[in-house]
Amino acid sequence: MIKGVYIHIPFCSLKCPYCDFTSFISFDENIKRKYVNTLLRELELYSYFYYSIETIYFGGGTPTTLDPYLLGEVIEFITKRYRVSSNLEITVESNPNNYSLSDFKVLKAYGVNRISFGNQSFLIKNLKTLGRDHTPINTLRSIENVYNAGIENINLDLIYGIPGQSLIDLEKDLQIYTDLPVKHISAYMLTAYEDTPFGMLVNKGEIELPEDDLLYQMFKLIDTFLEDRGFKRYELSNWAKSGFSCKHNLFYWTHREFLGVGVSAWSFVNNVRFGNTKNINQYIQMVEKGLKPVVSREILDEEKIREEKIFLGLRLKEGIDINLVADKDILSTFVSEGYGEINNGKFSLTPKGIMVINYITSRLL
Repeated sequence: MIKGVYIHIPFCSLKCPYCDFTSFISFDENIKRKYVNTLLRELELYSYFYYSIETIYFGGGTPTTLDPYLLGEVIEFITKRYRVSSNLEITVESNPNNYSLSDFKVLKAYGVNRISFGNQSFLIKNLKTLGRDHTPINTLRSIENVYNAGIENINLDLIYGIPGQSLIDLEKDLQIYTDLPVKHISAYMLTAYEDTPFGMLVNKGEIELPEDDLLYQMFKLIDTFLEDRGFKRYELSNWAKSGFSCKHNLFYWTHREFLGVGVSAWSFVNNVRFGNTKNINQYIQMVEKGLKPVVSREILDEEKIREEKIFLGLRLKEGIDINLVADKDILSTFVSEGYGEINNGKFSLTPKGIMVINYITSRLL
């Protein structure tokens, strides 16, 4: 039973140098119109699935590079054809400089009740390092516009581990973030992906990333600061006020079924994980021919499902069932070394453990 639908919107007004998501700079409204038509056709190709939709999530790319009425068409298509929850969570990712108050009012009219802003920082020097094209004023104005449009569930993204960033810089950001009327904060460590301009500069030695010890101190600061101000961590990169955890993303980490549509989108249905082509032209051509644009497919057996429950579940603060791990001694070792805790039959990571989550995962699989 499909609980969540993810819609990938690959268009951006600017390609951030650290971003490795499938995205393209485009200002051609005809291409965007054609892409949305293709999304609707792809959804029709999966009309035979069983749906009980609780979440719709528009990610990218930057969904708000589209006219809000185009996003509304996709929402209406889904809600009029498939069974949806009366408490449907609809999230739209946005840059802080894309939409006006009237645009957010259009989204509200279509049922959007959660906005996620790719803010990353309120410090100008950080925004310049990250190659962002918005200002802190843009973010503050956008938050005000969202609230005035009647949408109160707002997430702000935060990036840490930025070259030149200090603990004092990070604390300044956290103070501003928590002074604002937002319900959710996602904090991501900056990653130097090899095929990005940022990653290439790091590999050449032209940009230096923070040392591991500083990254650990930054994560502890974020975790403590946000917890003290009422944002509870429920996943290694996400903190929320009570009742405002992102339901859609929780489906990923708790191994629930979801459908992803759009270029490069992934799905998990009936113990099969499948992904779409990253080539937008191939995506459009395949769907126009009535073909599913799937180029990768994996059937998960019981062992693979166990492994996924481990590496996905370790991201959650509640952790994993200890019975998923055959060697209980290794869990005891991680606990004694300060990397994890065991409570009520669950093994969860401490902040120290989170910093080496890939190593711990490899030992538990």
